[in-house]
Amino acid sequence: MSRSLRSLNTPNKISISFFLLSIIIGTISALIMLGLLLSEADSGLNLPSVEKIKLKYHYPELVAAMKTTMYEYVADDADIEVVANWISNGSSEEVFEQSIKPIMRRDCTSCHNPTSTMSDAMPGMPLTTYAEVTKHTKAGYSWVKMAKQAHVHLFGIGTFLIIVTTIFAFTSFPSWIRSTLITITWTALLIDVLCWWITKYYLIFAYLIVGAGSAMSGGIIAMAGLALLDCWIVIPFLSKKTQAVATDSDA
Repeated sequence: MSRSLRSLNTPNKISISFFLLSIIIGTISALIMLGLLLSEADSGLNLPSVEKIKLKYHYPELVAAMKTTMYEYVADDADIEVVANWISNGSSEEVFEQSIKPIMRRDCTSCHNPTSTMSDAMPGMPLTTYAEVTKHTKAGYSWVKMAKQAHVHLFGIGTFLIIVTTIFAFTSFPSWIRSTLITITWTALLIDVLCWWITKYYLIFAYLIVGAGSAMSGGIIAMAGLALLDCWIVIPFLSKKTQAVATDSDA
């Protein structure tokens, strides 16, 4: 197979080009969605802060929800601190009955109870009893949620990433450019998912989630964009000599 995508016939180039465009648009859309979910904004491309990542992967689910998606229903910020301190001190049932249950009743159980008739009710996630509330006091995502998210993420991204990297491997760019971008993107994907698990126990790894996620997204967009250009355009800085050297180095 020729190293240059430009040597493909027009129908092949059209097919590959639309696939690469879909990957670029899909990746940007995913970044917009993630930014909106973690920043709680209504529109635009928002970069999630490290604090939001920490809440998602390290802090107890109940505290994270009270600080983010459920914040509008919290009557007083002090309620969040009381709940956080209760969890960090061992989540005793005695303290729950004295201090936490009234907070749950005031802030949460109008929707989070099996018989709720509220429009946004969540009867499948009740927070009315000690046993129900303590299900959501573990640090970070539960192992079940983490495993579900991790395998879907790896299988989904891995499936299209092998196609993108293979296409990019057959571009006319020098071997070191192709190898570097492919290696960075795959490595970033694995580091990103691995750090979800580690951040559950060690908060400092939240920074790696942000860095690896950014590197992975940037790598995907860069490879797809460069491969798209290589289908139709001679890249100015790639002279015939440079292209020949790149081809020879892979022979």
